[in-house]
Amino acid sequence: MGMHKASDRMSRPKYLDQDDRDLLLKFRYIRQQEDARIRDGALHPRDSEWTFGVSDARHNITRNRYSNIKTFEKTRIKLQVVDGNDYINASNIKLHIEGQSKAPSHFIACQGPLSNTWPQFWQMVYQQCPNEDISVVMVTPLVEDGREKCYQYWPRSLHETIVSPATQMTGRNLEDLSQFAFDLEMENVLTQNFQHYTLSKVLLKPSDPSYPPKTVNHFYYDKWSDMERPDEIGPLHHLMKHVHTASDPMNPIFVHCSAGVGRSGTYMALDHLITKTIDFKDDEFIHGYDKDLIEQIVRQLRTQRLKTVESPQQFFFIYHAAKIIFRYNNGF
Repeated sequence: MGMHKASDRMSRPKYLDQDDRDLLLKFRYIRQQEDARIRDGALHPRDSEWTFGVSDARHNITRNRYSNIKTFEKTRIKLQVVDGNDYINASNIKLHIEGQSKAPSHFIACQGPLSNTWPQFWQMVYQQCPNEDISVVMVTPLVEDGREKCYQYWPRSLHETIVSPATQMTGRNLEDLSQFAFDLEMENVLTQNFQHYTLSKVLLKPSDPSYPPKTVNHFYYDKWSDMERPDEIGPLHHLMKHVHTASDPMNPIFVHCSAGVGRSGTYMALDHLITKTIDFKDDEFIHGYDKDLIEQIVRQLRTQRLKTVESPQQFFFIYHAAKIIFRYNNGF
């Protein structure tokens, strides 16, 4: 048994063999670096690349689900408005680790839509995707411990239709106006219940016929508690594979939980690790690779959206899941 474990360790990347104490130190250092970036943005709002910009503006308070989850100005998604406010709590995420990533990953991480922001969410989804097949991954229940985590923003029943109007107000003031080019209709055209998640196909139809319809694959995975690690790895791994088969590779993958940082960040980190890196996609991992690939991915996430991979438990889970998936991929 001991010989098997020793040979097992020799047959996988070194960063998968760290104990929780070492991982906790790394997580704390990542958090300290983020705190320093936040201080820099607060002290130098005009010059720092870490400023929150309009995310911090008083008139955008009603567009943020949580007061402490804001977007960096440099990575925020700007709504393509004809007139008015272009702010939405969503961040452009691109992951590419030098010497490891076979291709970059492109995500848009966002908060769970609110009752006053869900119409803007759908306009954003349509605007940010050049091609037809789009995936939205929702990794939170609508309600948790009696508190709303996300508004019911998509049509759940077959042939149910909702509309995102061209003119939208998130409050009572002029700064709350967002004027879009067209009304956008969303129709549920198919719902499939899988063992661990639900897939709803939603057809997006602009009121202006010069714009093409697009299809959204909405994946609803509600088995993941806030701030925690998922109970099982297999269902999450299966979900990731399904998402990629349903998505046009030219479109970003939208990921949200409630705040769009903890569960969303964990999902994005693990997805990039197991679908885009040499260690997990090639027949052989990179022997002699002396960096911590997972730590690098999380660091890169944190420079693009605040608090991504929010808790130590979520950080540990990525290593735990990666170890199991690596063993599965390599047949031992």
